[in-house]
Amino acid sequence: MLFRALLRLLPKALYKLRRPLALILSAIVLQILAALFPSLVDRLYARPIYPHVVGALSFFSRRFGISVAEVLTCLVLAFILFGFARLILQLCFRPAERLRHAGAAARFIAWFAAISLWVFLLCFGLNYQRPLLFDMLGFERTEAPAATLETISNEIIRQINESYEEAHTPGRALPNREEIIRLLEESYSSVPELSFLPQVSFAKPKPVYFSGVMTRLGISGIYFPFTAEPNYNAEQLDFQLPFTMAHEMAHQRGMARESEANFVAFLVCLNSTDPFIRYSGYRNALGVLTELFRKEPEKARDFVKQLGQGFREDSRRAALFWAKANSLIGNIGAHVNDLYLRANRVKSGRADYARSTTLIIGYYRKRMESGLKERSDPVIR
Repeated sequence: MLFRALLRLLPKALYKLRRPLALILSAIVLQILAALFPSLVDRLYARPIYPHVVGALSFFSRRFGISVAEVLTCLVLAFILFGFARLILQLCFRPAERLRHAGAAARFIAWFAAISLWVFLLCFGLNYQRPLLFDMLGFERTEAPAATLETISNEIIRQINESYEEAHTPGRALPNREEIIRLLEESYSSVPELSFLPQVSFAKPKPVYFSGVMTRLGISGIYFPFTAEPNYNAEQLDFQLPFTMAHEMAHQRGMARESEANFVAFLVCLNSTDPFIRYSGYRNALGVLTELFRKEPEKARDFVKQLGQGFREDSRRAALFWAKANSLIGNIGAHVNDLYLRANRVKSGRADYARSTTLIIGYYRKRMESGLKERSDPVIR
């Protein structure tokens, strides 16, 4: 009987939800159409509109020393919990009005989801559908030969060792967080390959008060598009912080895909004037060794042996630190992130992070083949 009653009420309930559901459907259709025409997304949204959007949001959020994103997230979660508890009480103590309360809750959730989805797309989400950075930078698409991978691997390992030693020279102080942000902003302004990114007054990266929760979830940083704020886990190890900041700043500048944000962060770090920031960036380029291992495993093992003791100790510290995320909470965080990326038409999900290696190889190949003169921090010698 109850099932039949629900079936009779379903058409009426759907009719009342028709407007928010139509709004959600229109957002999904827009996203699908945008994916079919990435060049139009870049020409009509990413370059002319998005800089104004992120600039306006940053104008508001950069006036606060704390993370506005974190405050809003806590308020929304508290509101959701309060609303859920209130609905349960209404359903339990007002049985005669259960259907009315349930319908009202359904309409509110539908409207909230529809509006949030549209605001997300206009504030940031459409950037997922812009052309691939690989094509925008004109990188070689063919598979790199083993000899090229050896040259790149040798350069990366040399730079890791040299930048570590320079950064840890006796008497030299490591940059603090404010100094790291300033140096990263300088680097973003000076890298020629990134000249197409927006040039506005951005909100600076901010630490998250509940960084312990981020650690348990296995999250080093997060970009909150509704306030245009890059947020970072303040607990993470010092040598990981510059790359994390640069990665979230890449999202802020419109690089939505994780692989592309990783590559931009690598490029920004290696072009920094500070060796500690360069070290943080070069550490994240060792995926090239994985590619070499597939072709020449013995060569790859030889390169691994060349990594210095400082790098090895930092890697051990990182493994111990992020082991805290190997739990149910960490797995939940990973799955949520994977679903988020797939919902934005990133088919590889979390695996997209590792695809930055292809961009790094493409970058080095273009540098090698063009014979460009090195900048202040040479890449290929």
